[in-house]
Amino acid sequence: SYTRTMPEPYWPHTCIEALPPDKRLEHVRFCSPFAAHLIDQNPCWLEQLEAGERLGESSPPRGARAREWIEAYGLDDGLRSFRNQEMLRIIWRDLCGLATLGEVFTDLTVLAEVCLSEALALHDSRMREKYGDPRDPDGRRQQLVVLGLGKLGGRELNLSSDIDVIFCYPASGHCDGPRGLSNAQFFERLCRAVIATLADLRPSGFCFRVDTRLRPFGEAGPVCCSFAAMEQYYQREGREWERYALIKARPVAGSREPGERLLEVLRPFVYRRYIDFGAIEALRDMQELIRAETARRDRQDDIKRGPGGIREIEFLAQGFQLLRGGRERRLQTPYLSVALDSIANLGLLPNDVVSRLRGHYTWLRQVENRLQAMRDLQTHDIPGGEALKRLCAAMGLPDSGEFRHRLDKRRKDVSGIFDQTWSEPKPVSGKAAEGMSGMERWQRRWAEWRDGRGRARGSLASFVTSLERRPMGQRAAARLDRLMPLLLRQVEEKRLEDEVFTRLLDLILTVSRRSAYLALLAENPAALERTIELFGRSAWVAQRVCRFPELLDELIDPSLGHHIPSMETLQAAAGRKLELQDEEAILAGLNYLKQATCLRLAVAWLEGRISASALQESLTDLAEVMVEATLHLAEGELRRRHGFIGQAGVAIIAYGSLGSRELGFDSDLDLVFLYDPGSGESAGERPLAAERWFARLAQRVVALLTALTPSGKLYDIDTRLRPNGQSGLLVSPISAFETYQMREAWTWEAQAMTRARPVAGTQELASGFEAIRRTCLCRPRDASSVGREILEMRERIRESHGDGNTPAQRLKHAPGGLVDIGFIAQLGILALACQHEEIIQATGAEGQLDRLLNAGWLDAAQHRLLQQRLAALRQARVALELQARPSDDGDSGEGVAALLIHLARR
Repeated sequence: SYTRTMPEPYWPHTCIEALPPDKRLEHVRFCSPFAAHLIDQNPCWLEQLEAGERLGESSPPRGARAREWIEAYGLDDGLRSFRNQEMLRIIWRDLCGLATLGEVFTDLTVLAEVCLSEALALHDSRMREKYGDPRDPDGRRQQLVVLGLGKLGGRELNLSSDIDVIFCYPASGHCDGPRGLSNAQFFERLCRAVIATLADLRPSGFCFRVDTRLRPFGEAGPVCCSFAAMEQYYQREGREWERYALIKARPVAGSREPGERLLEVLRPFVYRRYIDFGAIEALRDMQELIRAETARRDRQDDIKRGPGGIREIEFLAQGFQLLRGGRERRLQTPYLSVALDSIANLGLLPNDVVSRLRGHYTWLRQVENRLQAMRDLQTHDIPGGEALKRLCAAMGLPDSGEFRHRLDKRRKDVSGIFDQTWSEPKPVSGKAAEGMSGMERWQRRWAEWRDGRGRARGSLASFVTSLERRPMGQRAAARLDRLMPLLLRQVEEKRLEDEVFTRLLDLILTVSRRSAYLALLAENPAALERTIELFGRSAWVAQRVCRFPELLDELIDPSLGHHIPSMETLQAAAGRKLELQDEEAILAGLNYLKQATCLRLAVAWLEGRISASALQESLTDLAEVMVEATLHLAEGELRRRHGFIGQAGVAIIAYGSLGSRELGFDSDLDLVFLYDPGSGESAGERPLAAERWFARLAQRVVALLTALTPSGKLYDIDTRLRPNGQSGLLVSPISAFETYQMREAWTWEAQAMTRARPVAGTQELASGFEAIRRTCLCRPRDASSVGREILEMRERIRESHGDGNTPAQRLKHAPGGLVDIGFIAQLGILALACQHEEIIQATGAEGQLDRLLNAGWLDAAQHRLLQQRLAALRQARVALELQARPSDDGDSGEGVAALLIHLARR
């Protein structure tokens, strides 16, 4: 079946009564010369349709019938003959009053889907025989997805409509046939073959004109895109009109389940999580452009684009869908009729208004169908002469005067409803506003407020000076004029600190050329208030949003901070970025994912929804995902250039805060790279020895993680903990690493090993590292020697850093700071692991202290002191990172420092 299980769109019955059987043939011949021609050319068609009881009853087209025609006449001619016979049936039922408008829509839509699917199936089969199956890098078979948009997507196809489609496929890769065709090449050729079969004009006519201009980058872009390329395009390049287009998107042919998943990924682009007032301005602009174009070409009789036409009803409903669809899931539908029902049920328009709109739309669409039924031409202009007589007869009206009267009355009502619903806001009135620009008005208003805060006025003056140096379009200036009085009023009412006010002005200055953000803040008071609240809570949040304004979309999401992303969610999101073919786009996508996730975690902590410990674990998950993603990207690049390297593998080992799962917002990553040489040489056209192959791999991973993009860089990387430090190789064979750890490593390197764990690479090497770590940490040691060396190391660190010159350094290095707590845990592990191997399973201080308590090395009071101090320091560290409030690290630092000395000397 080519129909999906969806709410059935409702449209009223046809506007004429069912004609008596003896009047039908003459009526159809007069109203539709196209149908008359089909009857004359194929006298048996009506008999066949009547014999199959398909003229009097609803009986949508079926693929089995299409295949019978194809088997008899070949793909191109058979499909055209099938289409023409079905068109004759649909026109007959419509003109004779035997079908509702909804049935006509459904039959035409199903006909298009059948033709698409049959053409696609046959061409796909032929190409797979020639080139093999296209597969992704993991070997999964790929299939084309066809998304229908416009009236095809909305199941509202008219009698001579183009079909708007986007062709796409899940993942890049190559065919498994002998020619090695890429997936992009395979699907490009497949799509062009399908388009030719449907759209080329032949003696038997055509099936459907195919319009692919709604695809990413329009006519300048490839005919077929991967899912990852589409996601990246809409995230970075998508325009307002494309949001309107995607409202009606749905899979119509090919592999439909992946198409549904793609639309779910694109849903946030179409339906914003906040109430999207900026979309209304775009709707007004588009409609004004259409009206201006119609007037310029003197096409007032265009029932689709003219005033009060079909397009205005569609725009009116889509405006509500974009405005509130992110909040009201029921508005997220490709079907206009269902959208109108939801608009009425939500009380967005009165029921009687929705009923009138539905009636007007039904009548106008019937006029459109009967216009196009005459010659099978895509026309929307009311004709004159004989053609107008045919149209009046098709509409069951006595003459053109009555037709014109009804048309004008309906269009006038539609225009009135549209203008009243989406009218422009009224400008400020009054004598004070005369001759004064919007900027002058809000500056004068600010000067009238007497709050005695000269610094705030100075910030505003500096802001105005900077603003005047930036060219602004008329739309942006108008939006700024609406926003600034609202912002200044909030500043006055909330008595905001000067520092917070300056942060807000910095944001406005940053987005002054991005008028969509100005509109959002100006027309959505809740968004503005949310921004002010979070800017007041955290200078870090303000700095990040000002530096990367695209994060404003995240910031104003009401659910921001409520949902903590899991490792699986982050891996799936990163995986979609990796499917992009352009490395620059991949890095930009990964960086945005990192920035957006950090913002969500920061807000969750600021609002008390997550502890400092859980926050650090989530930041660690995020970093691991980024390390895995960059390793995947770097391995792919090396393999393309130099080939695979047998059974060899690599492992990335995390030390420090990443290894202990205690990462902060601005922490660097301590990484060590290990490899197994395997066969010793790669198998590509330009082979490399294993040592060079893995050295380049490690260098590439570090370069990707530290690369600067418009969305920032992922992380700073520290590789000094590798064997022999900075003088050692960047990547080590695992056998050499084991030898070094067992024979040459210092005590401080064993301390570092207590916090180390694998975070990316092959499982075999990860297990090998774990075995080395276990052997290293669990070998017998002299407890007094270990204690003495750890105290000496602590003194050397203190001599180097003192108690810290900054708040962050004091949290770490002051007596009883994070370093002291870590040293206590490491001392216990190195002294006790030979007897209690289980204590090395934890790499974080909190888990390590718990295991030392269970092993009896710490008593309950000592454990409680350390855990309370650790929790306080973590909380203070996060507060300091977010610049949320003065850090409070408790008052038990001296007790922890004394405990370290006591435990080291006992």
